Amino acid sequence: MKKINSLATQRPLVFGLAISFVYIVMLVVSALLGNLWPGEETHGQPGGIVGRVISIIILLVVLSRLGWLRTAGFTRLGPWQTWLICLLALVYSIAGSAYALTGNIDFSFSDLTLSGFVTLFILTAAFMEQVAFRGLILHGFVRAWGSTNRGLIKSALISSLFFSGLHILDLASGRPLPNVLLQSVETFFLGVFFAALVLSGRSIYPAAFFHALFNLSAYLSGKGLEPAPLTFLFLSLLILPLALYGLYLLRDLAGLPSHSDSPLRAEHPAQ
Repeated sequence: MKKINSLATQRPLVFGLAISFVYIVMLVVSALLGNLWPGEETHGQPGGIVGRVISIIILLVVLSRLGWLRTAGFTRLGPWQTWLICLLALVYSIAGSAYALTGNIDFSFSDLTLSGFVTLFILTAAFMEQVAFRGLILHGFVRAWGSTNRGLIKSALISSLFFSGLHILDLASGRPLPNVLLQSVETFFLGVFFAALVLSGRSIYPAAFFHALFNLSAYLSGKGLEPAPLTFLFLSLLILPLALYGLYLLRDLAGLPSHSDSPLRAEHPAQ
């Protein structure tokens, strides 16, 4: 673990690439497990759920061995102010995305049994992304670049680029290039907001909660259909204010004193 700590501190971009690669491998393994235990629908594969749960456990063990669980925000729920920001932003995002995708708001499932698998699949996928990209990559960047104004904003932006770049892999599923690129822009903006929630609240759970419910609402609204590129452009513009507010939070946060359980606290590498 000393080598991983050293890599994160001295070569953070390489560290980010390494974690991204491991994450992609975990996705491939989860997909293979999904094929072995397919269930009734792609987004509700029991095998894929099991693969993601195992991946989350592995990532949490790595965080624990590195001594990062507390400072990456896994041991506290976060203050009520962060949850209030999360909930208000979630209502805004869900309402806007639902209208953009369907022209109305309709979140009904046709099969309640199937919906349980789909919900669990989406929840585990969202939490797995948060553990990898906010728990490991973002936290590693903050350790390397510091809690100054520049360090926080740089960490949020670069970790969001990694998060956004991951979604370009959707091209492999045959999705149209304009849709994938525009959705990656939306994902980048979301990543900045998630980073701000994690760093300002010193907890990963508000961001994970937002991510899971936002993805679930998008699935319910889209009903499995591929939206037009203009829809993704609208969604990107919809999320942009959240990213800008996130940057404002980070700029304000940089001047505050660090707390003993904060991801902003300078630490010595775990031995």
